[in-house]
Amino acid sequence: MRQGWLVPVALMLASCGQGASPKENAGVPSQPAVHVAHRPPSAKDVIDAVIASGSVALNVSPTCQNVGTEPSDATIGRYLAGFMAELSSPDKKNWIETQIEPGTSASGEPVSICRLTLRHVDGDDRWGWGVQFHVRTSDGLVLVNSFTCTGAG
Repeated sequence: MRQGWLVPVALMLASCGQGASPKENAGVPSQPAVHVAHRPPSAKDVIDAVIASGSVALNVSPTCQNVGTEPSDATIGRYLAGFMAELSSPDKKNWIETQIEPGTSASGEPVSICRLTLRHVDGDDRWGWGVQFHVRTSDGLVLVNSFTCTGAG
């Protein structure tokens, strides 16, 4: 089950996308709100929230500038889809890592700090690229303006 899902998930990331409402996400273009099913979020909720937020522009954070696999990558979905496409070889070790921990938003609200990292190991070629974002504890809202891009390779 490790790799059969990669292409469908990459397609969903590239084509799906919903974000949070403008009130909670000042400066981010208006997008439908994304809420997670559980509080705190489960690993499945984190992955679902990232898929639903695939259209969030990479300019949401300075950490997301020039992070895609192609210069034309402009959204969270395209950024992650590019790295997911690199995971398609069956002779490499690839996996999705999720982390959830309690925290506080920039405005002081209780949140779950969520991370999704795509991991790859092939000999000396080792990397992990992903995103971090906040889910508001009170109502499970994904705070679009909290997205940052993480990783190194």
